[in-house]
Amino acid sequence: MTSTSHETALKRVAKATAAYEKARTALDEAIADARTAGVPLVAIAKQTPFSREWARKIADRIDEERATAAAKAAALEPPQS
Repeated sequence: MTSTSHETALKRVAKATAAYEKARTALDEAIADARTAGVPLVAIAKQTPFSREWARKIADRIDEERATAAAKAAALEPPQS
């Protein structure tokens, strides 16, 4: 392979990686939202490439990230008088 073909191939990899990361983030958030809505983990797992346990871990991580972000945002708000 030539240097140009390497660069082209790596650009394709970078583009696919960015798309994958965006899709994965959307999937992780959808899993957490589904669990919050009361959808059983078994049902969520059937719609994803993940086991019930992995769906739970993903939802737990997203919920924790959201709670941390909310706490940080609340800490930055000026006190109410």
